[in-house]
Amino acid sequence: MGDTEVNCLYCGKKIDNDVAECPHCGAVSHFQTRGYRAGARPRFILFWIGLVLFCLFLVFWLPR
Repeated sequence: MGDTEVNCLYCGKKIDNDVAECPHCGAVSHFQTRGYRAGARPRFILFWIGLVLFCLFLVFWLPR
């Protein structure tokens, strides 16, 4: 195990604070110090830009 350990919220066993899942019970760790997944923010921004463009297309394309 690493330098900094925390207790798993589900099973209570010690885990590293930078693991994505508890190796004992498989639950998602809420103590990750790594931050967001790589590329998640640009995909989120592109999704919203695409959604706005789609809505604008519908507004101008649909008959009034």
